[in-house]
Amino acid sequence: MRCSLLLTAALLIAPALARAEEKTAETEAEPAAPAIEIPVAIGQSVRGIRLPHYDKGGDKLSLRLNADSAERASETKFSFQGLRIEIFDESADKPAMEVVLDRAVFDRDTNLLTSENRAVIRGETFQITGSRLEFDSNTRSSRILGPVSMTISQMEQAAAP
Repeated sequence: MRCSLLLTAALLIAPALARAEEKTAETEAEPAAPAIEIPVAIGQSVRGIRLPHYDKGGDKLSLRLNADSAERASETKFSFQGLRIEIFDESADKPAMEVVLDRAVFDRDTNLLTSENRAVIRGETFQITGSRLEFDSNTRSSRILGPVSMTISQMEQAAAP
C-alpha cells in the first residue's frame, strides 16, 4: 500500500517537475518577472506589509507577499517576520499555492528569499514542510531542505482517469 502511494505520488509530481525543468531552462537567460520592489527605507521597520508583484507585462498578479513585519537592513537585504507568499496562476481571486515562513531574508541582487527555520508550502492538494527554504522569485521555484515531509490529499480524485 505504501509503495503504491509513493508510486502514485511520483507519477503525479513527475510531469510538474518536467515542466519546471523546461521553464528553468527557458528562464535562465531571462528573468520571468521584473524585480520585486519593496518600499522600505534602509534601517526602517514596517508592520503589516502587503506587496503585490505582477508578471512581466504588469497586468497579471503573479505573487503577493504578506508579512507581519519587514525591515530593510541594506540596499539589497530585507528581513521579514511572519511571511506568507501567495502564488497565483490563472486567477488572482485565489492563490494556487502559498509559502509560509516565520522568518526570512530577501536579497534583491539575486531575487532569492531564504529561510533558516520551519517552512511550509501549501497547494490545494498537498502540503510540504521542511526546516529551511530557498525561493527564487525569477523562476518562481522553491527548494525546501532539511527533514522534509509531504502530505498529498485527494489522491483518489487526482489518480482517476
